[in-house]
Amino acid sequence: MSVTDQNSAATGRRAAPSELVLDAARPPFPSGFRQILLINAIATLFCASVICLLLWRQTMADWIAGWWLLHLLATSLILIDWYSRRPRADAPQPDTPPVDPAAPRPRWRAVTDVALAAFCGLVWGISATAMPQLDDTARMLLVAVAAGMIGGSAAALALMPLAGAAFILGIALPFAAYFLTMDTLIGYGLAGLTIGYVGAMVAANHVVNGIVVRNKRLHRENIALYDRIGAARSELLDIAESSEAFAFFDGAGRLLVWNRRFPALLGIDAPSLRPGTALPPLLSDAGLPVGLLKRLESAAPDSLPVLKLANGHWVRAGLRRSGQGDRVVVLVDITEQQAVAAALRDQNERLAELFREVSEARDVALRANHAKSGFLANMSHEMRTPLNAIIGFSDIIRHQMFGEQSPKYRDYAEDIHGSGQHLLGILDDILDLARIEASRIVLDEQPVQLAGEIATCARLAGQQFGRGAGSIIPQLPDRLPPLHADARLVRQILINLIGSALKFSPPGLPVEVGAQRNTEGEIELWVRDHGIGFAPADQARIFEPFEQLELQRSRRFGGLGLGLSLVRAFVAAHQGRVAIDSQPGRGTRITAVFPAARTLPPSESGV
Repeated sequence: MSVTDQNSAATGRRAAPSELVLDAARPPFPSGFRQILLINAIATLFCASVICLLLWRQTMADWIAGWWLLHLLATSLILIDWYSRRPRADAPQPDTPPVDPAAPRPRWRAVTDVALAAFCGLVWGISATAMPQLDDTARMLLVAVAAGMIGGSAAALALMPLAGAAFILGIALPFAAYFLTMDTLIGYGLAGLTIGYVGAMVAANHVVNGIVVRNKRLHRENIALYDRIGAARSELLDIAESSEAFAFFDGAGRLLVWNRRFPALLGIDAPSLRPGTALPPLLSDAGLPVGLLKRLESAAPDSLPVLKLANGHWVRAGLRRSGQGDRVVVLVDITEQQAVAAALRDQNERLAELFREVSEARDVALRANHAKSGFLANMSHEMRTPLNAIIGFSDIIRHQMFGEQSPKYRDYAEDIHGSGQHLLGILDDILDLARIEASRIVLDEQPVQLAGEIATCARLAGQQFGRGAGSIIPQLPDRLPPLHADARLVRQILINLIGSALKFSPPGLPVEVGAQRNTEGEIELWVRDHGIGFAPADQARIFEPFEQLELQRSRRFGGLGLGLSLVRAFVAAHQGRVAIDSQPGRGTRITAVFPAARTLPPSESGV
């Protein structure tokens, strides 16, 4: 965890964010000295080059070229010294203090530094030998550049005062000697001024060196102090480690101090945190909403928000104010509680779903029981009617109540036969239903010509319900392919669909029946009436066994309520499906769809 500053117990002052961290692994003095070496080398060669260009025509070219080459040599030596002071990958180690150029060095190194500085100064100083050859303007330029080099070295070489003095004297002594050779009052005065200026610059170099040494000592003391503060704070934060993650921040939203739990909970790389880092982007990167801090400002203590982080953790966020006006955001990890709560919710949902399933199963069972009770009552009525006719008419024939040769007996025999056929149909429906429930439907598959079957079933259904030939209208395409199916079940499907349509259609309204091949290659058998229709809530129920919408309808229209359930079962046995399109008062269309695999090409029609 990064070490941050807190209130000082002695002064009561909070340090500015820029004062919060001192990097002990990289003191500013060595790195600054290396930069000065590089800048001096570049500035020396640049100034020398400019002077050479300006004085090229005022003195001997050989002298100018040689002087510039001496500067190039001096610059190269400076760069070599700069390169030798570079940090190396293998030294210092993380726990080894870095090399400080201002620290006491080996004697050979100090001698080398002084000799290099003296040589560089003498290179500038020998430019005084060109003064007699120059005009007044060029002399003033050369003296000004030399004075500037002396003044700059007073501060630039403060880390090495002996080298600074050697550099200054190397420049100044040749110029002072030149001024003395003028043998004039002005020359003596310039020589005195040069010596006084040199003394002032050497003294300034010594003063700056003292300041640097004191600053270095204070830097080391500050590092030691911050290390002690960091150790104390680390102990304090160890005590503060708990399930709560917290971070102090100022009014601008900048981090001041935090505990280890804070970056760990948010999924942030702890070494990347620094005092002064903006807190809102950190919270946003962790998956918390933008504007969370403002939201927490106005949140009541009993309504703290529960939020999910990007790493999957759940936290309860809160905001508090310190006694000094800073704020602290507190994040409590409630992931385990959320997991338990989620498990409880899932369990409650499963229990609720189970309860719904049990309730639905109970309702289905009650409805089925009610439907079966209604079916039994309806079947008793349906069977009693033909049985009464059979018993009554047979009793009349048996006792010859109208004489031995009455023509009425033949009509009664026809009635007895019709009633027996009706009873047989009821029993066949019940047996078919039993086979369906026992999953014993066995298909006798063969090519079925639907046009002929539709015509036959329309005639039989019309006779059964006493409808004329025009009451059932077939609608067939010109070339309808045969269907690979069980002919008896297809006939049952058609009869039941047509019978249901006739039963719920008023007399005089036709029933349409047809077949077609759809775009997917499936065969569709459909029957449409213009009768009472069904409400959407009733359209699924009419295909259930024993289901009839109302007992009054059962009495009014007759039947056991098995027809449409048998249709759905017979179609399903052919891997097909049943669709219904109906609206109350506007009629019904029921379609039996057979899969495309059961559509035969015309060559397999058997004709």
